[in-house]
Amino acid sequence: MKFWVTLFLFAGLLIISPLEATEPTSVPPPSHQLINSSFAPGERLTYDITYLGANAGSAVMEVLERTKMKGREVYHIVSTAQSNDFVSLFYPVDDRVESYIDVEGLYSHYIRIKQHQGKRKREKVISFDQVQHRAVQLKNDKQKIFEIPPQVQDSLSSLYFFRVKNAVEVGRSVFIEVHESEKNWLLEIRGVARERVTTPVGTFDTIKVQAMVRYEGLFMDRGDVFIWFTEDEKRIPVMMQSKIKIGSITAVLSSRREGNHLSHSVLSKAEKNLDNSQE
Repeated sequence: MKFWVTLFLFAGLLIISPLEATEPTSVPPPSHQLINSSFAPGERLTYDITYLGANAGSAVMEVLERTKMKGREVYHIVSTAQSNDFVSLFYPVDDRVESYIDVEGLYSHYIRIKQHQGKRKREKVISFDQVQHRAVQLKNDKQKIFEIPPQVQDSLSSLYFFRVKNAVEVGRSVFIEVHESEKNWLLEIRGVARERVTTPVGTFDTIKVQAMVRYEGLFMDRGDVFIWFTEDEKRIPVMMQSKIKIGSITAVLSSRREGNHLSHSVLSKAEKNLDNSQE
């Protein structure tokens, strides 16, 4: 049963050795810098997850800090999800995903994944070389290398990239290059309608979009997922919904902490080690 297939939220810490075959990379600045007024370090979005109207768990998306990787300044973003005690009796969920996103170009440099959903477990890391246009994946102690499009996104970074890009209009689509499941995919996000949505945080004017996913995703899985983004510069995902074989799964924003665009964190020793391992 794919109970959490639509969640864009994750959990658990993956401790895995760095990719030894990743060559030193100095990523040049993008051809143009994207102006990000949508999210910043310190932002924390918490969601209540319901299934058939009953509470099933919670999830968090958080921008931890700006740090350094491969000689570039990056956002460190973490997404987690856990099932509650009752659901865990028959379908435990404990997921965590970390993505490192270029501050200027808002493309992915690195993603670290650990997922536990029911009896299924998945762990992997992918390092994106945005100069040589390749992805180096380490999974089950096996390394694979794939060609990737310029400035490709991972499954989590694509959500934040979409928040910063020009707002999608009703009846129009935005396409995003994503590398996931050992392939390059073109994610289509289509504007469906403008709707007012009420959550525990407040009532928002939103644009409802349909994400047409054809890969084994993290915040989205195969199938059509509906997400409601606020129609302001923050473009916060306040609700998400997807139908499954029996009923539907809904994630609703239950608390929110804004980020600080002026904040700059100091590299911790662990972060410096991570940066050095990629160089």
